[in-house]
Amino acid sequence: MAKLLCLISSPIREELSISTYATNQFLDIYKKNHPQDEVILLDLNKEKELQNPMQASNMATYLQEEKNDEYINLLKSVDKLVIAAPMINFNIPVILKNFLDRICIANKTFSYKYSKKGDAIGLLDNLKVQIIATQGAPIDWYQWSSHFKYLEGLWNFLGAKVLPSIVIAGVKIAENIKKTKEEIYTMYEKEITKKAIEF
Repeated sequence: MAKLLCLISSPIREELSISTYATNQFLDIYKKNHPQDEVILLDLNKEKELQNPMQASNMATYLQEEKNDEYINLLKSVDKLVIAAPMINFNIPVILKNFLDRICIANKTFSYKYSKKGDAIGLLDNLKVQIIATQGAPIDWYQWSSHFKYLEGLWNFLGAKVLPSIVIAGVKIAENIKKTKEEIYTMYEKEITKKAIEF
């Protein structure tokens, strides 16, 4: 039996969020095809400790807080990680960045201690990661702001096996802006279904 952790990060209300809807569909398909697996859903917006970012007033203690170890231990206890990540102002949601700041800690999720080349060794090599990203612009616009590429690179750095992201792009262009989340989902249903079954 495998354990899957899913992180929800959209600041958009659930009934309107395309990333949350697509991720829930992914999970439903996954559960039907992997009924023996345990699925843990963590909505980062509901985590009290993630409401405050790392800043000058808390920098001295931020990386030592107990909640960080809880998140890290959770990541180390599961086999698979799904991340719902909409693009917000050309970046990942703040709440997701706050989570990453709490788990990217030297000698806990990455280390330089035993590196022969001087580069970091990721310590979350137990994880297989699937990112489900959404963005308003088409995928080839704004190459400088690829939020899903940033996430892929970060989880690779942490030692995880990162699968190619599912990218639901162009949701705000003229031909798509009036479509419901369900209609947008159908455009990517085949890809999402295939990847959920294989995950």
